[in-house]
Amino acid sequence: MKISNKWHLWVIALFMMFIYIMGIYDFVMMLSHNKSYYASHGYGEAVIKYFTNYPFYFMIFWIVNLLTGFLSPILLILRNLHSKNLAFISVIADLILLILTFTLRDRWHVLGSGVAMFDFFILAFTFGLYLYCRYFFKKTS
Repeated sequence: MKISNKWHLWVIALFMMFIYIMGIYDFVMMLSHNKSYYASHGYGEAVIKYFTNYPFYFMIFWIVNLLTGFLSPILLILRNLHSKNLAFISVIADLILLILTFTLRDRWHVLGSGVAMFDFFILAFTFGLYLYCRYFFKKTS
């Protein structure tokens, strides 16, 4: 017997995929030093300097967050239990990245409070995805 996915699973998964596609786009634009992208967001010289020679170990956490955050909702749609693990890894990677960049790179001062609030929004929604995956797989098992 095949059980169909609920409408809320689709809404949550597609929303999170969209968020992480935008995150991947942001990653590429920021680290490629795309001046028009910086200008379109009102970023000045401080942001350009912040992302110039961005430390490799920060980049690892950023990449892990983006990849696992993008793959988790795909696996959720496919009803793969690993989606829960990937969502959790994404939360942890993002949390570590935020702690490191706020404390060691002065992220709040350089990127501003609006970006910081958006960062916390993404972290909270990714944690929500993890909780949803836990709920979903508990309910379907």
